[in-house]
Amino acid sequence: MENLTVVGWTYFDAPYKTKKLNREEVGIVISLIEDEIAKHHYVFSGEEHQNALTGMPVFSDGTCFRASMRSWGGLMASMYRGADGEELSYMDFYMSLGDASNLPEYVPIDVPPAEVEDESVGAIVKADREMVEQAIALDMEFMTTDKVLEKLFKKLKQEK
Repeated sequence: MENLTVVGWTYFDAPYKTKKLNREEVGIVISLIEDEIAKHHYVFSGEEHQNALTGMPVFSDGTCFRASMRSWGGLMASMYRGADGEELSYMDFYMSLGDASNLPEYVPIDVPPAEVEDESVGAIVKADREMVEQAIALDMEFMTTDKVLEKLFKKLKQEK
């Protein structure tokens, strides 16, 4: 993790793996992403993180950072303020921002995907996990456009 850098941005379903991170490593990775976002004034939604051509950061070790739409929205909300300086919430960045979005430009990434033994489904927040667990406990069909939550649902359902 010592020399880890963001080397580019790609699409969510690219072959880069999301490795599992411990609490300390998550903080380091989030800081790297925040630095890159601030440096280039990127701003985009959780929906764009999962569906845009350049919504997912890739690191120098060949791994990437995938997040639920709520988790990505929270990351963006922590970095920006509203027009009157007010705090924003994940909901302000959950879905498309339209013309307000500023996504990274597409640039080919020279780092090949890493081999990862135990891939993570992606970054989630407590409310994400609770919602998925409730759906499983109630034996409900889980319908969402959030790719990370779909993966989490399938994983937890399989483990049940």
